[in-house]
Amino acid sequence: MSKLKFLLFFLLLVSCNKEPVLFQIDFVSQPQNGGSINLNSSNYNEGEILKLEAVPAENYSFDFWSGDLNSNQALTDLNVDSDKTVIANFSKKTFELNITIEGQGKVSKRLIKSGSKNDYNYGSIVEILASPENGWTFIEWQGDIENNTTNPVHINIDSEKNITAIFKKNYVGKNTSKFLALGDSYTIGQSVEVNQRWPVQFLKELKATTNVVDTLKIIAQTGWRVDQLKEAMNSSNLEPPYGLVSLLIGVNNQFQGQDAVGFRPEFVEILEKSLKLVENRKERIFVVSIPDWGSSPYGATLNRTQISKEIDDFNSVLKEESEKRGIRYFNITTISRRALTDISLIASDRLHPSGKMYKLWVDKMIPVISKINFD
Repeated sequence: MSKLKFLLFFLLLVSCNKEPVLFQIDFVSQPQNGGSINLNSSNYNEGEILKLEAVPAENYSFDFWSGDLNSNQALTDLNVDSDKTVIANFSKKTFELNITIEGQGKVSKRLIKSGSKNDYNYGSIVEILASPENGWTFIEWQGDIENNTTNPVHINIDSEKNITAIFKKNYVGKNTSKFLALGDSYTIGQSVEVNQRWPVQFLKELKATTNVVDTLKIIAQTGWRVDQLKEAMNSSNLEPPYGLVSLLIGVNNQFQGQDAVGFRPEFVEILEKSLKLVENRKERIFVVSIPDWGSSPYGATLNRTQISKEIDDFNSVLKEESEKRGIRYFNITTISRRALTDISLIASDRLHPSGKMYKLWVDKMIPVISKINFD
């Protein structure tokens, strides 16, 4: 019995003195600069549960664990039961390069430098080239880009990019050198010499800054309403595009008793018709407000307050509908009201503007219109 007790005691002693089993655990980041692991490669005790965390570097994301660990969770457990090699796999973040086109043309992409296997991951450099269709010209890039007129241009992919290539139809035609002035008595220059008409004075001033627009064509007549101007335009065999178009109409609609509400749809129609004469190049068309004829001596015996209010209502329509379409609107009505105290601003008929007033209109328009790129 004593021998049995001794044997048991010996076995217990041996088991208590047994060295713990250690296993080598190696941790690897792939790629090396893609991120890190919260534990170091080392020996760990058998049965130990290691809490692992894959920490991606800037502009990288964690993908999955491989080697002796199969998981796609950045935070996971590892049971130490043998020697192991654990690999944390990272990849560069990828971003979209979205190209849209305005006009007619195409954009090609060419990868100059890749950050990794994906064409457009972080660190990639992509060359984009805009190629216009026949009859069109590349104008600029818009959106997430700095060199907006360089073509081709290199894009550094460090975030999602949204870029638009702007193409414009070449502005060609036999009338691109013409300034087309549309209107009524104010445009025809009732009661002033031809050289005092505001379109004539205007073109003379414009030619001092550009020779692209050098010819004047006037479609206007004293007494015309919007519908009459429209009929004249329809019968004039107009051939767009024109270099520049002006529109001054509506005073006879007001004078003959129409209200601004009824005037609006008529004006919108002729404005859209005029816009087509410049092939929707909104920078090449402008609208001039209706002068306040009640401020002339002719209006002295009439209800000037009522006339001014109605003129303002009509001009609100002109301004709102023009600006809604991005078309320039010039308010010359305030200038016309100076005639209340300066009779030299009125022509000999005691109703229409004089050449002096027209010059003040032109002085307001030219600094703006002369900045247009007519090329």
